[in-house]
Amino acid sequence: MPLPLDTHEFTGGAVLAEALAKAVAANLRAAIARRGSARIALSGGSTPRAFLTELSKQTVDWSRVTVLPVDDRWVPPQSERSNERLLRETLLQGEAAKAKFMPLYRPAPTPESALLPVLVQVANKALPLDVVVLGMGEDGHVASLFPDLGADRSGLREIGLAPRGRTPALAVRTANAPEPRMTLTLSAIFTAPSLYLHIEGAKKRAVLDGAINDPRSTLPVRAAMAGAPVTPMLYWCP
Repeated sequence: MPLPLDTHEFTGGAVLAEALAKAVAANLRAAIARRGSARIALSGGSTPRAFLTELSKQTVDWSRVTVLPVDDRWVPPQSERSNERLLRETLLQGEAAKAKFMPLYRPAPTPESALLPVLVQVANKALPLDVVVLGMGEDGHVASLFPDLGADRSGLREIGLAPRGRTPALAVRTANAPEPRMTLTLSAIFTAPSLYLHIEGAKKRAVLDGAINDPRSTLPVRAAMAGAPVTPMLYWCP
């Protein structure tokens, strides 16, 4: 049996970006109405740029919102490869600049050396999340949870992909990217009652369909969709 997904298909990226921004903004407003604040974790990369720009235009009491990356490369925020930079340049503009930003990057030589303060901050100030928007790579990774996670028998795969756990963030390395990274784990991501997966292009959709239709799949996106305590919402366009 394929995994359940609440699928929203669009004709193009611009229409998708606007619809997703409106849906996420409604989640944020609901969280603020419920408890006075909202927390959202957002993915980087090239795909979400238009969505993040649209989200910045939405009517939300941004001063009550905490924003953090789902993951980030271990590069300073001035780097073009920094997800923090992406969020600052797209989302944190205009009224949305009033949001509190919680970086995963620290000015430390390695993510491992900064893991403890990141763990403490995420656990105490970011969780539980209200909204998470995930992306997916063509290799089936989500956040910085790559298929080769834990290939060195470090146990990181079990920690990163566990649906429940006490470790909200991990320092990870992958053979598929030049920089080490800091990432939220699935147990942290799954604290959000609203979970979105945003993908574009037929190739990524084929990877996703293969993962959700094959119970033997070991791709991280399979673990993310299978373990989620809520039905994930898929926003995609060809």
